Amino acid sequence: MDILNSIQRFVSDPHIDFDYAKSFSSSNMPIAVKGIKGEIVYMNEPAKILLNSSKDSIFVSYDEKLSEDIKYVNDLCNITVNKKININTGNGSTEERFFNIESITMLNKFGLFSGTLFIFRDLTSLVCHISSLNGKTLKNNTFYDEMTGMFTENQFDEIFSRETERSERYRFPLSLSVFYFENLIFFGNSFGNDKLNQVLKFIGMYFKQRMRKTDIIFRIDFNNFTSILPHTNYESAYKKFKKIKDEFAGLLKFPDNVKPVLKYGISELNLKRHYKNYNMLIEEAKLDLAKSKVLTSEQDTRYAF
Repeated sequence: MDILNSIQRFVSDPHIDFDYAKSFSSSNMPIAVKGIKGEIVYMNEPAKILLNSSKDSIFVSYDEKLSEDIKYVNDLCNITVNKKININTGNGSTEERFFNIESITMLNKFGLFSGTLFIFRDLTSLVCHISSLNGKTLKNNTFYDEMTGMFTENQFDEIFSRETERSERYRFPLSLSVFYFENLIFFGNSFGNDKLNQVLKFIGMYFKQRMRKTDIIFRIDFNNFTSILPHTNYESAYKKFKKIKDEFAGLLKFPDNVKPVLKYGISELNLKRHYKNYNMLIEEAKLDLAKSKVLTSEQDTRYAF
C-alpha cells in the first residue's frame, strides 16, 4: 500500500486495528509515533538511523530557533523547514540536515487524543541549493519564474543531479514528470494576455498547494514544466498527477475547446538502467507523455460520430 494512503487511512479511521510496522516499515521517509505521554511507541528503520546518528533530539520543540537564512529560504520557496539536525557521519565530522517535520494528531474511537504521528521530510538538498546562490540574485527572484513562482530551467541540472545522487546514495525511489497544458496558446489568443497571465499564476499557486514540500517544480519554458518527486515511485506519481488533472479540469470554467488541459508523462529512476545516465529519465518521461497523447487521440477517434 502506498505510504501516503496508509497515513490517510490511519488518521481518518480511528476504529481500525493499525499495524505500524506493516504500514510504515517499507517507507524510506523516517516515521515515528509518540504515545499519550510523549513516549516513543514506534519508529521505522530510517527514523531509528536518524535518531542514533543525531547528536540532539530529532523532534521539533516549541522553542525551536531557526537561523535567519533558513527563515529566508522558507519565505522565498514557500517551504517549511522547522528542524535542523546535526548528523554524525561516522568519520568524526557532522553534517547539517534540514527537515520539514509534520505532526499529525491521532484520536481513538472515542475521539480522544491517543498520540502523535511524525513524518520527517528531508529538505537538505533544496536548502543547500538556495543557500549557495547569491543573496542579491535570490532577492531579485532571478532563479524563479516570476509568473508561477516555480524554479526556472537554469536551476534544473544542478538540482536534478543532486536529487538523483541522493536517491542513489540512500536507496529511496524517485520519479520525474514532464507536463504541459493543452490549449494554453488558444486560451491566450481567445481571452488575451491578462487572462492568460492570471491562469499561469493560478497554475503556480495550485501546484504549490497540491504538491508536497519535497517535490520540486520547474517551468522550463512558456508551456513546458518538469517536476522532481523524491520518495515517490511511478505508481504513486501517476496517481498524483491523474488526481491533479481531474481536479484541475473542474476548476477552470471555460469552453472545452480553449480550456487548458493538463498532459503529463512519468518516469521512475532505476539505478541499474539509469546509472550515470540520468538524462534517460527525462527522455523516458517524454516518451510516456507522447504515449499518453497517442492513447488520448485514439480514444477521441473511437468515440467520434
